[in-house]
Amino acid sequence: MIYADYNATTPCLPDAARLMTRMLCEDFGNPSNRASLFGRTARGAIDLAREQMARAAGAFPDEVIFTSGATEACNMAIFGVMERLMRERPRILTSAIEHPAVCMPAEACASAGAEWIEIPVDGRGRLDLEALSEALASPTALVCVMAANNETGVRQNIAEVVKRAHAAGALVFCDMTQLLGKVPFSVHTEQVDFACFSAHKCYGPKGIGALYKRRGLALSPLLRGGGQENGLRSGTENVPAIAGFGLAADLAAREVNVRRAHLQKLTTQLESEVRRRIPGVVIQSAEAERIPGTSMFSCPGLRGKWLAQLSGIVASSGSACASLQEKPSHVLQAMGVDPETAARSIRISLGMPSTPADVRQIAQALAKGAEKLRET
Repeated sequence: MIYADYNATTPCLPDAARLMTRMLCEDFGNPSNRASLFGRTARGAIDLAREQMARAAGAFPDEVIFTSGATEACNMAIFGVMERLMRERPRILTSAIEHPAVCMPAEACASAGAEWIEIPVDGRGRLDLEALSEALASPTALVCVMAANNETGVRQNIAEVVKRAHAAGALVFCDMTQLLGKVPFSVHTEQVDFACFSAHKCYGPKGIGALYKRRGLALSPLLRGGGQENGLRSGTENVPAIAGFGLAADLAAREVNVRRAHLQKLTTQLESEVRRRIPGVVIQSAEAERIPGTSMFSCPGLRGKWLAQLSGIVASSGSACASLQEKPSHVLQAMGVDPETAARSIRISLGMPSTPADVRQIAQALAKGAEKLRET
């Protein structure tokens, strides 16, 4: 099997797994018990991981809050802001191509009385900035725009989003899950107010993520109890996972230029070979700025599901979370792609273990699958 679904999840680095095993079996103390050596050792591991994650994101350590994953970080930011500001600024804006972890909390806020507006994108998946400005004319609490789309790889002009939102008095939450280890970035440079990250997207463990919260901003807590994570997420911290995440984030930041070059080279090879082998294939958002390693292919007119024909290739038709619903990609539909074509599109996402030989076999499998469906 050739794995080509790295945007969904990545294998955990052996060094991270070894570190986590040590924290599970040897340095297993409760980090809240600072009176004991075991507790202080565990607390030190969390402090180090927080520093590593902060450096990787271009933040201060006290701006990093560990969560169970990016989904929880999204919920923490959205509900935490809306609970405090909804009375005076009862509007939340999201792009039409956000992950369900953003869309569903926004929908819940709407059910509670907020006004939720989805800002459209163009045919390349880029946010309509003029529509954003129009929506910001009314009091708005929060604007949610992802930095790089998990299905197409399209990067948004976050600096311009922040500029317009802040001028209107709104805060900005940015899903930066797909950036870590693929392109250099800094939350401070982008001037976002909140951002989320996930360890298993950058060769760390599953079940751990982080929320960036800009200094000076207040949030209503998501979980109340012992006061961990600056009172925003009570409960004993998952020390092994946090330590593994810190190591993975540190390596992602240190190796980002090498990783970017590797992924860009393979992406160029893949898209060139697929174009050569499949007449009429469409690479969604090909002319937009994208993160390396992500290609969404559509082949209009196929009679059946293209993904089902990819024997020996692990890929997806879009977001791994949305695939549970077996619906066409909402991202492609927001870009104007018809539902049938959207349902028969395939996302190939490459990773550091991917090789040129893998790319050739992926392109060959895509071509064979398309040919088979055209003959039916």
